[in-house]
Amino acid sequence: MHSRPILCALISTSALLCSPLRAQTHKVEAPENVTRAISVYEWTGDLTKPTASRLIPVSLFINGKFEDAGIYLAHPVPFVLQTGNVYSIERAGENIGTLNLDYARNITTRHSVDDDPLTAWYGYGRFLTPAEEAKVTSLHTSKPLAVVASIDEPADDSKPQFIRRQPSTSTTTTTTKPGTPTTASTPAPDDDPDRPTLRHRDPDDPNTKPNKKERPAGYVTPPNTSLNDDPNRPALRRGVPTGTLTTAQLTGMPPNLHQSVAVSDAANHDPHIFTREWATTSERAQTLNELEALAQPRLAKYIATNKLTPTTATKPTTGPTFATSHQSPATPPARSRTRQPAAPPPPPLALANEELSGYTLTYGGLPTFIYTVESPVADGGPVYLTLVAQRLPSGELQVALASVTDATHLNRTPWLRPIDVVDPDWSHRASLLFELRAQTSRQFALYRLTTPEAEQTFITGIIE
Repeated sequence: MHSRPILCALISTSALLCSPLRAQTHKVEAPENVTRAISVYEWTGDLTKPTASRLIPVSLFINGKFEDAGIYLAHPVPFVLQTGNVYSIERAGENIGTLNLDYARNITTRHSVDDDPLTAWYGYGRFLTPAEEAKVTSLHTSKPLAVVASIDEPADDSKPQFIRRQPSTSTTTTTTKPGTPTTASTPAPDDDPDRPTLRHRDPDDPNTKPNKKERPAGYVTPPNTSLNDDPNRPALRRGVPTGTLTTAQLTGMPPNLHQSVAVSDAANHDPHIFTREWATTSERAQTLNELEALAQPRLAKYIATNKLTPTTATKPTTGPTFATSHQSPATPPARSRTRQPAAPPPPPLALANEELSGYTLTYGGLPTFIYTVESPVADGGPVYLTLVAQRLPSGELQVALASVTDATHLNRTPWLRPIDVVDPDWSHRASLLFELRAQTSRQFALYRLTTPEAEQTFITGIIE
């Protein structure tokens, strides 16, 4: 009995499907093709006027996946270290300056304890403060762009027509007006709009070296009457030439080394600040006490396992006190069912060089804390501990990442040193960037917190 209504409904649905789709379709924006490079900027001295510096490439997010930026298209120079690339020096997503790359070097390092040499690419350039960067003028089009009419578009005789001679191997034939052939070249590889690029410095930057004067094809330079009149003749001068790089190349691992995240993107994005401000004046002190309580047993276990001699804290302990017995030592203790008091807990370990930072890795995400501390020991050391914890809605801290090692076992377990948090793929979700420092080498790794435990999403090759 109900077959007819169902059949009518099917016929009506089929009629709608067979109707022109023009009235039902809507424009869908194509997903953004992100090309984003993450590096580590290292320097000594003041940030605004470093005495020595270098840029270490870490990751390149391109074609929807991560690549090792230090070796990606490294012929002749890695893609992320090309001259003219501009990096934003950041702290938790906030720009504190820019680095204009001038050149790159492939450095080989040899150590006496290891015969295998380590090679790595480093970039070198000029650091500009935000105020100095703002003085650089933007690049604007100086004249209207040439337009080539298509076959379906009639030509306008009132506008001037230009015909350029192009190579015959890459030409296509179009028509500006009936009966008038015109040649237009296909885009060269460098003009491909889909070709990945990173941010480049403004050609109008006064600090940029001027290009050589362009000359028309077939130009011949006549011989000069004097060698002193040759504009390409090399000249020797005393001092540093004006406009050249004055920052020295940073080498080795000096004790006064500073590190920061460097980001270069093909597009300009609004900044996403991941720093989390403390809610109250006492919140930081309370969080620090909680993290110290989580660190003490981990440090004690590592020291006992590796048979190290710990150094106890100088501050007095606040453990419970127990009443002494008034019985004579010769008198045997009376039997009692009362439970004997437990032994007092061991004194806390000494803690030094504590650092605590708070972040919000996503919009509305859990408060995330990175805590590092050192515990001195009598034989070698110190012992290094790194904790990453998140504050749950219940109020307790949940440890997402814990790493502990000491100075004499870095080749077995590297020291996990936090650099900063950064958005490596422009997903509006920050990752944790760490340096894994061994005895004579190091690596850099990205960790993401999408589960209760931090997941390593990328790690570089081994460098100096």
